[in-house]
Amino acid sequence: MRLATQDERPLVSIVTPSLNQAEFIEDAIRSVLDQEYPNIEYLVVDGGSRDRTVEILRQHGDNPRWTSGPDDGQSDAINRGFAATSGEIIAWLNADDRYVPDAVRAAVEAFVQDPSLDLVYGQATFIDRAGRSLGSTRYGEAWDARSLVNRVNFVVQPAAFFRRAAFEAVGGLDIDLHYVMDYDLWIRLGSRGGVRYLPQVLAEVRMYPETKTSSGGLPRFDEMERMIRRHGRRTVPADFEPEILEALTQACGRSIRRGHVGETLGHVQRLVPYGFKVAGRRTVRRLRRSLHGTRF
Repeated sequence: MRLATQDERPLVSIVTPSLNQAEFIEDAIRSVLDQEYPNIEYLVVDGGSRDRTVEILRQHGDNPRWTSGPDDGQSDAINRGFAATSGEIIAWLNADDRYVPDAVRAAVEAFVQDPSLDLVYGQATFIDRAGRSLGSTRYGEAWDARSLVNRVNFVVQPAAFFRRAAFEAVGGLDIDLHYVMDYDLWIRLGSRGGVRYLPQVLAEVRMYPETKTSSGGLPRFDEMERMIRRHGRRTVPADFEPEILEALTQACGRSIRRGHVGETLGHVQRLVPYGFKVAGRRTVRRLRRSLHGTRF
């Protein structure tokens, strides 16, 4: 089989949205520039940072290309970044995450082998603020559209690549979503075309208290609940139920301390059904463990 030349290999466009991420952005940039895959177009879309981000970007000259100015949030910045690029295969890498070596090549090879694929994703590991490994994420598993909607978001965002044509066909990222825009996108892409899971690490996800996932609290789950209803499920996916139960319990405590009776009742009305569901699942698991250990 004749090997493709560099000019024949698909162009991959990578967008990094950023806002005041000077502490981490050099790591993200280096992880893209150090990829061995030769056809990468890289754009950083900065939201008008007031730290050293722009200074760091200037030090890199024109690679990556970059812009800096106000936007309407992360989803808007990513959409605008993709609109300013031209690659057949696209992905976004947040300024506090990074790719592992050869991640882009692995994703491209999957797309080349199967032209029907719209989405390719792999595994990821967690790193701390200083870039030290925290171990593998608990996510990353073979594609199952029903499980994605009903159980958990197992597509780790920085380990995902997709075709531009598919992204545009489903309407891009929903700019009204701030926490779960990636989750919503995977569901829409998966309902359109082929998806492949690569059982290998493609990215490292940084975990620290200020991330949106860590600090989102109840607003994050409120948004998830609204989003998932559009895809046919009335409550947050099953694996997130203990987390929203905890968030609702904390919100209920805060509203009680403030003396907001109506707000408290609203939280309780949502908390009770989730409480029954979580308790029921825990009971079923205990029964299964008990029966599994029983000899007949």
